[in-house]
Amino acid sequence: MAESFRIRKKGLAGLLLAATCLSLATGCSLLPQEEGAEKLPAIKPPKISQKPEYPVKRGTLEIKASGSGKLMSEKEENLFFKQDNRRIVDVRVKTGDKVKKGQVLAVLDTGDTEKQISRKEIELEKAELDMKSALRDVSADSDILIRKQQLDYKLLKEDLADLRSELQNSKLLAPYGGTIVSFTAEVGDIAKAYDKIGQLADMDSLVVAVQFASADLEIIAPGMEALVSVNTAGDHAGKVRRLPISTARTGDDSLDSYALIDLKKLPANVQHGTPLSASVIVERRENALSIPVAALRKQNGRNYVLVSNADGSKGEVDVEIGVQTTTDVEIIKGLEEGQKVVGK
Repeated sequence: MAESFRIRKKGLAGLLLAATCLSLATGCSLLPQEEGAEKLPAIKPPKISQKPEYPVKRGTLEIKASGSGKLMSEKEENLFFKQDNRRIVDVRVKTGDKVKKGQVLAVLDTGDTEKQISRKEIELEKAELDMKSALRDVSADSDILIRKQQLDYKLLKEDLADLRSELQNSKLLAPYGGTIVSFTAEVGDIAKAYDKIGQLADMDSLVVAVQFASADLEIIAPGMEALVSVNTAGDHAGKVRRLPISTARTGDDSLDSYALIDLKKLPANVQHGTPLSASVIVERRENALSIPVAALRKQNGRNYVLVSNADGSKGEVDVEIGVQTTTDVEIIKGLEEGQKVVGK
């Protein structure tokens, strides 16, 4: 009996030990697993920026003066009324219209001018009849009377001429055949004498008109070669015909304030007012040694470059420079063709 109790006790102890081990094993499996070692990205050493190198070249250098302008007509005229403070009652054209010489463009209110003309014509005719009647009278007082009638007749004739001129000036006429390039007058506007209300141009005589800076005008001369870039029509070679007649800036956009450039052939499909730019070659150096402006270094009046040698070494070299363009500078002394210089 006692032996049997000991056996059962040992069995229970074994079961308890097995359960404990199983519990520990399960608890260990629930713990998070340790992560592996973190992989860090490889650190690359920074690259040292390389400054550009330029070859010393020989070629043609061109000094240019540049300006901007537009296509204008050699035959342009501002349009205006000669009468003052009159209301515009009729406008018969608009911008872009083609007109003939003498065509009516706009009309002013004439009031009773036509009625006044009719009355003056009657008065003039009556005065003429009175004068003819007096000429038949050979009395002593007739000479004085005739003279007075002659003076009255002259005054009436002048008044009639003034009224007819006023009526004629109430109509704005085209001075020649062409195209209306601008017209701002509208019905109801009050016209001011000689104030521009439009512009007429002959489209068969378009010319390249360019404005340059005053300093550039001092070095430009007629006959110099030019390159004209017309908007939407490409580049075209030409020559300077003349410089501006007047450099005074006024509100009137006159052809006199532009330099004119003749092209060998005007491009097709261009019109009055088309914008353009032009560069005039004021000096040309053939077979000149040059480097980019970006490679020239200056310090306290010294001009020098950093030369890149064949073995990779670099060294400063003083240079004597000549003419300079926007991109290149002429080297007179200090470098040879084929050498390489380092940019800044």
